[in-house]
Amino acid sequence: MKSRTFFLLLLVCPLVVCAQNLYSPGGDHYERMSKETYDTACICVFYDLRFLKDSTKTTDYTECQTVLLISDKYTSFGDYNRILLDSVNDYLAESKKNAKDKIAREQWDSFISKWKYNIVTMNDLAAGKSKVQIYDILRSYEYTFDTPDMEWTLVEGDTIINQMPCRKATGSYAGRQYVAWYAESLPLPYGPYVFGGLPGLILQLHDTKYNWIFTNTRVGKAVEHKDMYLYRNKFVEPIIHTTRREALEAYRNDIENFDNLSIDVFKVKVMQNGRWVSPEANRLKRPSNLLELVW
Repeated sequence: MKSRTFFLLLLVCPLVVCAQNLYSPGGDHYERMSKETYDTACICVFYDLRFLKDSTKTTDYTECQTVLLISDKYTSFGDYNRILLDSVNDYLAESKKNAKDKIAREQWDSFISKWKYNIVTMNDLAAGKSKVQIYDILRSYEYTFDTPDMEWTLVEGDTIINQMPCRKATGSYAGRQYVAWYAESLPLPYGPYVFGGLPGLILQLHDTKYNWIFTNTRVGKAVEHKDMYLYRNKFVEPIIHTTRREALEAYRNDIENFDNLSIDVFKVKVMQNGRWVSPEANRLKRPSNLLELVW
């Protein structure tokens, strides 16, 4: 029983260490993130995102704040607290004095605890290409694919979201059926992630089983944190450049087999018969519920 408990602790502890060291390997030493900036946003659109990591636990939502940045050439989408984390991290990395800034360090801890959506997307509007970077604790992936040309059906229905009249549309993407509410008063054919193509900005989007729900909270002129960027070489972990299929298959496998894969990645050891050894990788799979069910 003690060995099993210790094994579980070792599985959990690397996550804590990893979270603390995402950007600061030395504790008081912060390293500036290497990024590639594509453009500067002129509009930002915030969405509250609620999603189920396990589709069978229908009330156990993970919640976070995401943001869609829009320029003339690109849209980018990701977790807003990741952007805030990058900003304060780069401040802390500027000098030893900054690295000891108590308020900034507290902000760093707060932002990293609120960062829940581990995908960053850059959509090239002219080329019709989307570049996606994913981080899943174990590994980071990057792939590029054709931005999906969504086939929407405009249907009867209207509602008010953030005091703006919205019309209804239905469509499908990657194995899920979706309902979208868009505002014709905001003639921007965009939405969260890679969703778009409607005659107005998407203010709410959810699949018909309510596994993934994006709800707009505000729209406005981009004032700060306007840089639209992806990471160079490393998105927490070194980036593996691959195809969309291989990245999503690996991402799903990393989630489902985390307990087994982490044994090797985190060099987990348990005490058996007076020796430290690697435990057997035979733990049950965790559930996964990616936004894409098929690819």
